[in-house]
Amino acid sequence: MKQSIVEKIKTAPRCPGVYIFRSPRNVLYVGKAVNLRNRLKSYLAITDIKTQSLDQEAERLDYITLRSEIEALIEESRLIKKLKPKYNVLWRDDKSYLYVALTRLPAGRQGQSFPKVFITHQNLKIERIGPFTDGKALRLVMKILRKHYPYCTCPKPHLRDCINAQIGRCLGICCQRDANLQMHADAVNTYKRNIRAIKTILRGQNKKLLKTLTNDKEREALETIFRHKEFLQNHDSSEFPEGYRAECYDMSNFAGKEAVGAMTVLVKKDGAWMPDKSSYRKFKIKSLPAGRQERRGLDDPRAIAEILSRRLNHPEWPYPDLIIIDGGLTQYRAALRVAAQYPAASKIKIISFAKPEQKIIGENNPSEELRKLVEEAIYRTHHFVIRYHRNVRRRELFDIIK
Repeated sequence: MKQSIVEKIKTAPRCPGVYIFRSPRNVLYVGKAVNLRNRLKSYLAITDIKTQSLDQEAERLDYITLRSEIEALIEESRLIKKLKPKYNVLWRDDKSYLYVALTRLPAGRQGQSFPKVFITHQNLKIERIGPFTDGKALRLVMKILRKHYPYCTCPKPHLRDCINAQIGRCLGICCQRDANLQMHADAVNTYKRNIRAIKTILRGQNKKLLKTLTNDKEREALETIFRHKEFLQNHDSSEFPEGYRAECYDMSNFAGKEAVGAMTVLVKKDGAWMPDKSSYRKFKIKSLPAGRQERRGLDDPRAIAEILSRRLNHPEWPYPDLIIIDGGLTQYRAALRVAAQYPAASKIKIISFAKPEQKIIGENNPSEELRKLVEEAIYRTHHFVIRYHRNVRRRELFDIIK
């Protein structure tokens, strides 16, 4: 293991958090700890083959300090899902990770459906939240959540209240076969709200949940889950105000051919980043002749300049506060040159994200909040542009067949 990593381990704080091992190009491993220093020191003594491989590849160690083990559990899950670290994937088997799954039921009795909530080892093709690595901590979270936000786990409807309904862990109407849902409209709405609250907490979007809390009982529940009061006192201290608008750009091509670009939009709403899908845009790259693309591959800076220029030529589209470019220094400079040609865009902040170095260009000391925004925006834009590119290639293939 590199000496710089060893030194960082020796000075790591003794508090909960998540840690990230990185190579020059990729994220290698994400883990969580109740005590960061003690957990990281264990890597200095482990001699198994798997950990030796990680030690040999790791060039850098980062960690994020958090205020409770449960918050670390949720942050670890979020980072694994977003970053897809090499060794988290390679070391996983069918029973390593846990998910919180929600059944996706069609409208049933009297036009209502009640999603069931359960913990599973399987990566099911239904709505799920995770992965989580610590089953004990996750079950504790779900136990606390169920106490304050009752939900249903019954596989089938039945005639009488289940035991969970009798002790206040289920609303009863969600699994009672003959319940008159029109007479219990308030309970139906409460169940829907409970499911939204559970998903919000488990996804780490607890700031958004604070806006929806209406009584002391719910605030106490959130304090229990995150185990600190400072969070509640400081939940509005954000560098991004309500309504802040961020646009993200990415490109996709196949050997320089069928080059396309895409723009996604995230808006700060109720303390969380929400996609504005009506503002998403798709672009076919036109600035390079097809032959040149095939011979040299896609000219990324020129392509990003074209996309951004075409976007800024539409002042009727709301201008963003922040533009995020998926690319390195050359793409960043190309974006700056284009923006300089539009006086109305002078107040837009531009940054880019260089994936190999996991570096944000254009911001000297990026906050953790900015990093989370960039990760979310890059993830959404990448999937959006890939889907668009596949559709373009599919249509062109059909044209050739015709």
